[in-house]
Amino acid sequence: MKLNFQIVQIQQMEVEQTVYDKINTANDVIRERYIYGAEIVGKYGFPQLPVCNPNLSGVKAVPFNLANKEREPKKAVCHFFIDDYLFERYWNNPEKYKGILENFRCICTPDFSLYDSMPLALKIWQTYRSRAIAWLMHDTHLPIVPTVSWGSSDTWAYCFDGLPAGGTLAISTNGCFAAGGRACFLAGYGEMIRRLSPDRILVVGQHMPEIDAGPVPVVYLESYLQHVRALSRG
Repeated sequence: MKLNFQIVQIQQMEVEQTVYDKINTANDVIRERYIYGAEIVGKYGFPQLPVCNPNLSGVKAVPFNLANKEREPKKAVCHFFIDDYLFERYWNNPEKYKGILENFRCICTPDFSLYDSMPLALKIWQTYRSRAIAWLMHDTHLPIVPTVSWGSSDTWAYCFDGLPAGGTLAISTNGCFAAGGRACFLAGYGEMIRRLSPDRILVVGQHMPEIDAGPVPVVYLESYLQHVRALSRG
């Protein structure tokens, strides 16, 4: 019995060590508070996000940079499928925007860009930032939908870490129709489905027939640019 008790103690210690509870720098200049209390997973220690299954009936997509102008946020999904400079301010001061975001039906978590030309350290940092701010959003009771992004196949070693298995995941097809982009997108999409087995995919952007024919139901929301183009055509 004593041996069994020691084994249980060791197992409990191992579980406790995966929960991040440190603030190492003065004034938290590296923003460790963003992952405080999170379960840390994967080779690079990303926070684990929860499974989410929001009600997406009757919603429209609103980009973060227009969130404060939205008159019916309960009928909308806020997203960050926009240029990074338009939401870097959210990374720097998320508390400032909580009062705006909490009014939305749900929020697709920020998606910091990955480019194949980036050094590996920068791509890992961008992925970490996406997970860290998403954990903070969840931990402060914002209704999130975890966002998935990937680059070439070398990013698969880390870009899915910290994302939940099952539930609803958000992606965008923005920029995926250019030469070479479509093949990269579809390869990563297939790998994402294989690894994470989502129950549903929320797409902000244009329809892509290849994923429509896949095994996972897809919900499309029109991007802001699509909306503007539709209005211009009358």
